[in-house]
Amino acid sequence: MDAEIINPFLIATQSVFKTMLSTQINIGKPSLKTNNLTPGDVTGVMGFAGDKKGTFTLSFSTESAAYIYKSMIGEDASTINSDVVDAIGELTNIISGQARAEVEKIGIHLDATLRTVVVGQNEAISSITVLPAIALPVSFDDAGTTRQFFMDFSFE
Repeated sequence: MDAEIINPFLIATQSVFKTMLSTQINIGKPSLKTNNLTPGDVTGVMGFAGDKKGTFTLSFSTESAAYIYKSMIGEDASTINSDVVDAIGELTNIISGQARAEVEKIGIHLDATLRTVVVGQNEAISSITVLPAIALPVSFDDAGTTRQFFMDFSFE
């Protein structure tokens, strides 16, 4: 897995959370995933082809997804409903778009698939790569409560 691909996604995630959600994120230590299951209750998935192929996911707990939804839309949500699913999908699109623009600057072309949002914890996600995914825990503060989500990458 190449840092020149992953770093633009990290920077884009930090930027989008700061500008759109007025939230600072803290990125934890990476680890290799031992399975292809979603860790959160709602997961945005974006696949890529082009010069590299791979997948990028953002997986949120219900509480973290509700925070995202409220920050983006201004309305409360206590469950994963279609509006929250749309918000997570749109967040995945925005981060992906910013990251791909940066990757293009170093001469790597990535075509994105249509985003998918998977609802449910421990749901299997198929990857188009044979390499294991790298998982990054990400935390942020929600009115004094630390929330966490996971970013997963698999590029070859």
